This record gives sequence, structure tokens and C-alpha cells, in this order.
Amino acid sequence: MSIFNQGFRLRQIVKKEKPDIIHSWYTQTTFFARMFLLDFQIPRIFEVLGPFHLDFTIYRLFDIWSAQKNDFWKATSKCTYDTYIKNGVPEQKVFLNYIGVDIKDYIISMNNSPKVNLHQLYDIPENKKIIGTASYMYPPKYFRKQGVKNHELLLKVFEQLIKKRDDVILVIGGTTLGSDKSYENKLKQIAKTISTDKIIFTGWVNNLGRLISEFDVFVFLSISENIGGVFESLLFHIPTVSSDRGGIPEIVIDGETGFTCNLESIGEIVNKIDILLDNEELRGKFKDNGYKKVHEVFDKEKSISQSYDIYQKVISLK
Repeated sequence: MSIFNQGFRLRQIVKKEKPDIIHSWYTQTTFFARMFLLDFQIPRIFEVLGPFHLDFTIYRLFDIWSAQKNDFWKATSKCTYDTYIKNGVPEQKVFLNYIGVDIKDYIISMNNSPKVNLHQLYDIPENKKIIGTASYMYPPKYFRKQGVKNHELLLKVFEQLIKKRDDVILVIGGTTLGSDKSYENKLKQIAKTISTDKIIFTGWVNNLGRLISEFDVFVFLSISENIGGVFESLLFHIPTVSSDRGGIPEIVIDGETGFTCNLESIGEIVNKIDILLDNEELRGKFKDNGYKKVHEVFDKEKSISQSYDIYQKVISLK
């Protein structure tokens, strides 16, 4: 079906249903609605799940310039909210509302899934400590040299870390999104030049929580992120070292709930991982504070209540 046929179908649905609000969650669907619903004055809310398109001037400006008077934004991190305000979007057009998660059900689901013992599964000696990450492997985009989740940097960090200590294993959980495995294969080739026995790629993982809960330290060096990439590690009491990009510092608060790092400094990242591996008191602090922060930020009831208030506000501004 062509994009124009899809646009026609969207217009027919909107004419028939006559919604009070149109709420979209993705950049493409938002632009699509703006394109084909130009003559509709129904309020539209773009819930911005990630800031990636805002990192590039042309996409950021297109987002803002393509909006009409009936367009609003629902930022799911303070970083995203601030980006829109700094780029001239009126405050009454942008709302901050963190994503709500049913944490209790999430934990129950994790506990009901099969346990994973990485030491047994991959024959890792018990005296070895596991550094790990888990996410999709997104290839580089828009002329960048590294993928969005920055696996390349993680491998460089690990290469330097094993020069300092011999008791660590790197576990990389997840796989490529889609059928093209060329980027994933490239990462595996890089890994072989660093170590043939200290880097493990798990492939597809059915339950990230189970995998992450086996790590001694979770490392997440994404170059562009909302706040979700470190949700599981903090929830499951895994000391976390992350990048300082996007909304991550809103939940990984440096020195309080984990460590955030400047991605330009491999030495800083290596040192912070090294410190966490050996400092049990600091690990305990991060575990407790991170767990509390997850419950505070991802509170489902608060998010639902705020979403309702946003709907009411948007409707009142028609």
C-alpha cells in the first residue's frame, strides 16, 4: 500500500471517529499525521519516546517547523523537554511526563521466567566478574562512525580494562534489529582482536532482566538515549556505569545511583568500572539508591494521572 493510500485511510478514520485528541508515539507517524491531516484542527500530541532525531539539526527543525497550532509535545525526559524549549517551542506546548511502568508485574514476569546462570552457561570461572550490557545493536546512522548504543566504545573500554585486571569477562546481550547482521558481525570481529575468550555475545535474549541480573556491573554507553536503557539494571540492583547523554543522568545520578561518564574519556569509564568492581560499599549504595529512583521516576499511577491532566489541558487550549 502506497503512502498516499495510507494517508487517505488515516483521513477516513479520523473523519469517522472524530477523536478529541490524536496521540502518536513515533517520529515517523507524527510527521505522517501532520502531512495528511493538515486541514484538521484536532489537537495532536507527539509523545517523544527518544531524543535521537533531536540530536540532528535538520530533523529537529523539521519536527518543530512542521508543527501546526494544534500540535503539542509530550516529553518523556527533562532532557527532551529542555531541548524543545531551547529551540523556541512555547512552554504551553510542551509537557513533561515520564513513562509509567507496572513495575510489580514486570518483576513478577521476570521471576516467572527461566533462570540464567551465565557462569554455568558459558563456563565462566566463579572467580571471574561479569561486566555486561544488553540492547539491540543499531548500526551507525547519519554519517556517525559508531552505532547508537556505542558497542564500539564498550569494546575499547574493555580492551583497556583487561590491561589493568585479569578477572573480568564482558557479556554483550542482544542482537541486531532486523535481518542484516553485518554490523553485529563487525563487532564480533573487533572483539576477536581484543580477546578470544573474554568477550561473549549471547544473541537474542528472551528476558533481559534475567540476563542483566547476572552482571556484576552493567555498562551502557549509548550516544543518544531517553532514560529507558538503564531501567532494568537499576531495578534489579545491578551497579551501573552509563554515558552522560540524553535523559540518562536523570535516573543514573553520578555518584548517587550509579556513575555517568564522558564518552570522550575511555580512561574515565575504565576507572569507574574498576572502582565499582572492588568497592562493595559503593556498590551497595548504588543498588539501593538506583532501585528507589526507578520506582520514583517510572511510577505508573503518577504517569497516568499526569497524562490525563495533559489531555485536559490540551483540550482546553483548542
